[in-house]
Amino acid sequence: MTLASPPLASSLSRARWATAIGALAALVGVAGVALWLSPTASRAQTSCPQDVSASAPIDRVAGAERYATAACAAAASYPDGADHVILARGDSAGGLADALAGAVLADDVAGPVLLTAPNTLPSATAAEISRLDAERVTVLGGSGAVSGAVVAELEDQGVEVDRLAGRNRFDTAARAANQAGAGSTAFVVNGFSPPDSLVAAAPAARTGSKLLLVTRGEVPAATAAALEGVDEVVIVGGHGVVGQDVAARVGELANAPVRRVAGGTRAATAASVARAFPGDGRIRLAAQSDEHLVDAVTAGWAAARPGGGPVLYAGTDGPGHAADRWLRLGGLGSADDPVATRLVGGSAVLSDSLVSALESRYEEAAAGGRPAELRATWVHLFDDALKSRAGIHRVLNEAAAANANTVIVQVARRQDAYYDSDVLPRTPDPAMPGDLDLLGELVSAAHDRGLRVHAWVPVLQAYHETYDELSLPPDHVWRQHGPGSDDHWLQVSDTGATKTFLDPGVPGVQNHVAALMRELAADYDVDAVHTDYLRYTGAGEWGYHPASLARFREQTGYDGTPPPTSPSWSSWRRRQTADLARRVFLETLAADPTTAVSMAGSTMGPGPAHAGGYRKTRTYSWVYQNWPSWLAEGTVDAVMAMNYFREGKPEHRAWFDDWVAFEQDLPRNGGLLALGQGAYLNSVDQSLAQMGRASSRLDGVALYSHQLNAATGAPQGLLARLSSTAWAEPAPAPQLSDRRAGGHLLVEAADGVEVSAEPAAGGGDAASQAADATGHAGLLWLTPGSWTVDAPGHDPATVTVRPGEVTRVSLSAAP
Repeated sequence: MTLASPPLASSLSRARWATAIGALAALVGVAGVALWLSPTASRAQTSCPQDVSASAPIDRVAGAERYATAACAAAASYPDGADHVILARGDSAGGLADALAGAVLADDVAGPVLLTAPNTLPSATAAEISRLDAERVTVLGGSGAVSGAVVAELEDQGVEVDRLAGRNRFDTAARAANQAGAGSTAFVVNGFSPPDSLVAAAPAARTGSKLLLVTRGEVPAATAAALEGVDEVVIVGGHGVVGQDVAARVGELANAPVRRVAGGTRAATAASVARAFPGDGRIRLAAQSDEHLVDAVTAGWAAARPGGGPVLYAGTDGPGHAADRWLRLGGLGSADDPVATRLVGGSAVLSDSLVSALESRYEEAAAGGRPAELRATWVHLFDDALKSRAGIHRVLNEAAAANANTVIVQVARRQDAYYDSDVLPRTPDPAMPGDLDLLGELVSAAHDRGLRVHAWVPVLQAYHETYDELSLPPDHVWRQHGPGSDDHWLQVSDTGATKTFLDPGVPGVQNHVAALMRELAADYDVDAVHTDYLRYTGAGEWGYHPASLARFREQTGYDGTPPPTSPSWSSWRRRQTADLARRVFLETLAADPTTAVSMAGSTMGPGPAHAGGYRKTRTYSWVYQNWPSWLAEGTVDAVMAMNYFREGKPEHRAWFDDWVAFEQDLPRNGGLLALGQGAYLNSVDQSLAQMGRASSRLDGVALYSHQLNAATGAPQGLLARLSSTAWAEPAPAPQLSDRRAGGHLLVEAADGVEVSAEPAAGGGDAASQAADATGHAGLLWLTPGSWTVDAPGHDPATVTVRPGEVTRVSLSAAP
């Protein structure tokens, strides 16, 4: 609407028109008033928003003070006016209590939220109500928040006024949600913690959800009543803001699942909300300081409008760590499709230096963004870090603050599940709450923080001394297949001793591990499953399980018991670990094509150069884990090579460098090879030195471990340094499952038979693989199309191979 001088017949009274003109100086300044009075110019077009960059899509809504900034945002969002306005108290003394509910109501009435002082209507607010040509104003809060004098001023402007107020802020929010007809999702926030509450406003309004208030330790009666009929609860804020008892109580009252979206700081929480509920448009940046937090009220309701995106908190002169990490890891779009940014607040609050920083971020995004690099921490279960909801969020906050992009989270200690599983029994660990599903709590919370999740399982370890004092459940592997069992699965030495490792040459072990990893991929939105200890133990003397020996003799014709150094026996054991790795890969891919497979790769002792070649390393000749060949074959998407060596010991330092040099040149078949760095063995400076020498040669780093990352035993020693040293700039995690253009066959035939496949139309390369202990053979990376599969003693079958998929084939025995 063009705001020229009004005709005498205008619906605006002369008094309202004069009020509007006189108030504009506070909103846009004298020059803005002059331009606004021009018969050919619109105030909204020339002043709100204001372009602030010639090189990037950045603008600003701002006025001389908070009320004028809110009015400017209204002009930018409603250039053609709005019939209905929500009015809330905007001074800091009020704690923005009633304004928290404004966004949900504003979205319902299709109008802006404007701000007022408790006892007088600011001139900028009055002017904007006039410009909008509003017919109705809904005042939020009682007369103690917005007085009768303000209502009288509004009525003098010729608008209809109604008031929405409860007995307190909690009741007001509940009434606002009810009046807006909010739906079956409730966003629950601390009514005395505006920073988290304000960033929840946009997604709540955008999704037609309720926005309800609690305290840190209590669910008020009005909120409890408003939870009736809710089937999903989203808590915004950490455990220090909304306690776990309150979260549990809210879930009970609603009889609904509860999800917590949080970060380690208010800015990090805002970034988590942005990832969880991204919207589809313009980014809004508001000041993170308490003094200027009111601008986030304005950002919130505006972001709920069509074309709105997230609300982020920034510093005065720069985005700050959390917002910057969000912006640089895909938030700004691309050169072909950039996402616009709007600053909410003046240059004294969000300065020109911030604009310059944002311009550089847009340049980076247009050039393709930051290069991908794995930055991971292994988080183990041998302390209590992951054994509470608050602890899980604390670990994730630490990883995000360090600029990590991946957490490798142990989810089973020794064949006992810390998640909901039908394959493994529930852990007997007394420190783990019975109602806590580790992955159920962690996965979405990690993704909200921009972290990928690898579910880490020591697949062949069955027992640990920690369990000596615990009562293992009867269905635990150690109980069913451990010492003394008629069907034991344990590795046996050449002298007949047993160990706590399972033998991969035993058919039951292969099926058990395959089922375990398949379940993780199918039931949880993890980015990868991560195998550890997929190897033999000892120094070559293990693997003499009777079932393994019988299979070896049958397949090779060997008579008697081979010595540990027998080449054929060593090769056969290496094949068992390779078969299991291949089965894990295919079962995972079959369960969920988007779930990758990563692993901890052994690098025992002297590196290949010192050992006389890779085949003479302990990894190859002692524990029979030939992970370089698995990576080259494409049996695994990522290897974290455990180069755990002490930097302070010259011999170990040489071994470290030897392994890195070897790893640098290995073929990857599109996969990833990262440094597994033994932070627990080294000081912070020593760990940084190792990371520095490997950084340009490998595809990233995984630190062992998150909890203990310095030789001194001091937690957080290395993590606290990374964001200012090796990981000073954020980096996206590599997309591990992007390379699955080929198709795969998982064929069931008989143990040891050679399964072959060739294109049904002839021509092309054939493929073959000996079946594993369970009779399964995996044929990988086949050209999509029709293939004929065959095996000795079986009828052939013709099947279709599809890109990125696993086709299961069961060959029938020939008559």
